[in-house]
Amino acid sequence: MQNFQERLDEIVDKISYLESKRINIGKFLKEINDSFKIGPDEEISDSKIINKVPIHEFKKMNVLGIDGGIVKHSYHGLDLMLMRSTGVDFEYVDGKLKDVKYYPNSNPFPNPKIIMDSFSDIELNSCYNFERQIMEIRTAIEAMENLKPDVAFLHGSIIPHYVPTPDNPVLKETYNKLIETYMAMFEFVKEKNIILAGIVEDSRGIKFCDILNRKLLPQIESEMSKELKLILEKTKDTNLLYYVLEKEERTCLFNYSQNPTVHPVLKEFEKMNNSFYSFYLKTVDFDRPLRVDLLCFKDIQDVAERISSILMQMSGHSGYGIPSVLIEADQRARLSEKDLDMFYSDLISRIGNISTLFKMRREMRPF
Repeated sequence: MQNFQERLDEIVDKISYLESKRINIGKFLKEINDSFKIGPDEEISDSKIINKVPIHEFKKMNVLGIDGGIVKHSYHGLDLMLMRSTGVDFEYVDGKLKDVKYYPNSNPFPNPKIIMDSFSDIELNSCYNFERQIMEIRTAIEAMENLKPDVAFLHGSIIPHYVPTPDNPVLKETYNKLIETYMAMFEFVKEKNIILAGIVEDSRGIKFCDILNRKLLPQIESEMSKELKLILEKTKDTNLLYYVLEKEERTCLFNYSQNPTVHPVLKEFEKMNNSFYSFYLKTVDFDRPLRVDLLCFKDIQDVAERISSILMQMSGHSGYGIPSVLIEADQRARLSEKDLDMFYSDLISRIGNISTLFKMRREMRPF
């Protein structure tokens, strides 16, 4: 018990120390914001670290949000999935919500799928992830074709995420389909001049802290620089930016990757890999900043300002900074374990309780 208490005290002290240092770094960044120029250069599009967001009222604007839901379960001889994705279009006129449209509809049926390939646990998780993202991006393309929005927001990053290139040839086919689907979306928005951004609600990225380490620290006194470097290397972007940004402020715009040609995902989109950007935005008072990833082919400053202004006006809950169009898309797409249980029960009623559909022993323990 004593050892546990000692370790707990050490953990508390370490967390408290790091957090106090992050608060100090946040204050320091605010103090130097007007005097220190972080850009513009090949990587950074702004001169300031912190930038005020101009709020422009919507005169006429259609904003599309896309999200998907998935539930899955493993059984003795196969894996079951239910997936669903929804597009929600908010039409604004003179700054007010006039109409809401859905694609394919407001309550789409889930799409059932079985996996019978002999995947490892890691490969199976990749398969789930690939299939979900393919479904969401196909829905995004179809929703944009049908609803014709000015702006489209994905719930999550703008590029495929959590997608290591698989060695398994069966899984590689699904991976290639995923890349082709994203590429089709990128080409579509470019052709139709639709603004496309991904809204990452729980980013664990470290790119912004890395930028500070590379561009700011070399210009600070050596002793202070050493301490800041150690803190920044242990800090996620949003953990620091919670103490840096105020409501209606964003960070500088930066390239999604310094080296897109070797980035594990961006290298797949060679024709467009210099068109991906990111920034962080604080939309409400009492929540962490959002990470915004965007695809932009020109006028990046204007596009970032427009996206920021839209997000500010669509984020109304002071403690939850996600835009309302994505909240609605999430609610429409979400699935529960009960939905999967009904799918499983329907299979059992039609086929019988055969070996393939046996539940795992860990779910049937008599003790």
